[in-house]
Amino acid sequence: MIPESLKLLHWSIYVLSLASGVIMAGFMMMVPLLPGYAEQLGFNEFIIGMLVAAFFIGRVISQFPLGILSDHIGRKKVMVGSLLLFTVATAGFALTTGSSPMIALRVMQGVASAGFVVGFQAYVNDRTPTHLRGLAHGINSSAINAGVIVGPLLGGILSQRYEMTTPFWTGAALGGVCFFLSLTIPPVSDHKPFSGWRSLVPQGDKIRGLISSVLNFPALSLSLVHFLQMMSLAIMLTAAPLITAELLSWNATDIAVAMGLSGAAAVITSPFLGRLSDRKGSRLLVMAGGLCFMAFEALMIFFHPGTALTYAGFIIGGAGTPAYFNSFFSLIGDMTLQEERGAVSGFIGSFAEWGSIIGSSLLVPLLWLNFSLDTPMGVNFLILMGTAGLALLLNRPLKRYFREDNQ
Repeated sequence: MIPESLKLLHWSIYVLSLASGVIMAGFMMMVPLLPGYAEQLGFNEFIIGMLVAAFFIGRVISQFPLGILSDHIGRKKVMVGSLLLFTVATAGFALTTGSSPMIALRVMQGVASAGFVVGFQAYVNDRTPTHLRGLAHGINSSAINAGVIVGPLLGGILSQRYEMTTPFWTGAALGGVCFFLSLTIPPVSDHKPFSGWRSLVPQGDKIRGLISSVLNFPALSLSLVHFLQMMSLAIMLTAAPLITAELLSWNATDIAVAMGLSGAAAVITSPFLGRLSDRKGSRLLVMAGGLCFMAFEALMIFFHPGTALTYAGFIIGGAGTPAYFNSFFSLIGDMTLQEERGAVSGFIGSFAEWGSIIGSSLLVPLLWLNFSLDTPMGVNFLILMGTAGLALLLNRPLKRYFREDNQ
């Protein structure tokens, strides 16, 4: 039963999940305001595009090295430092009107996000036994999705009632709350002590060990799966609002309701789906099921049969998202040893971010230009179903790499 299982999770999982939700709310309350804020400052389309892309660039360049760093100095130090960086970078937006500083601050936010996510994923897998990992990631996923729902609403209210810079100050304050919360968590007790900064320089056996930890069958196969899923997610976030607006005549409120329903479905179902993935041999099956749910969402948007059925697609797709992510991040913990877990998580995350960039900035525009407005969603359906099939094909070969004693 889930209530009994929740009592078995270490209290730090709840503290960090709360921090995840708060930091996501702080981030999301600013995202809808950035283009309009930039336009008020007279930025052109290129600069506005760079403000969006800079965040992902920061994540791409930093996830792998920060994952390696967390293996050497500890997850807590990386998370605490990342939250402090996020707080400073977010406050910086309220203090500058220049395009170059704002782009640099967005890169810093991306680096901070990468450090916290990689550190937390590895920390959960370090702290939590195999049979509870899905549930632990599910609690975090619920908190994140709650932040996704609350953040834009809070940002809109604050910017309308006060000043445009108010959401940035609020986001920085929330980042500060997360920073102090992260100071309370204990490090993993059996983590190797940090032996100095010179130990971080890869030499000899370290290089060979690092290469073998990321260039093996489990890491490479999971990287490919995650690359495809993140590409599909980027296509969804880029194309769905325009398709529903043009072909269903949805306004901003309709789109916000659909996104809210999707997020609510994720919040409610995430712990249950995480617990389901904890059943022996269920990780990849639950992952594949989540991908199929998201494929159904893409199909509903592609055919856009009407508001009610399209809303249903968003709800089902929203439930599919935590089914995939909870299982996937737990699987990384199942397949890795503690001393390599940060590096592997960072490598997979950095590789997958390229899928996000390719999906949103290359694939969607090309499909729109050469075919039709709804074509990206049809392609998205094919990508998701193909990824689900790949997950099922990997089920048997990956079982041999499962580690019962890898906590």
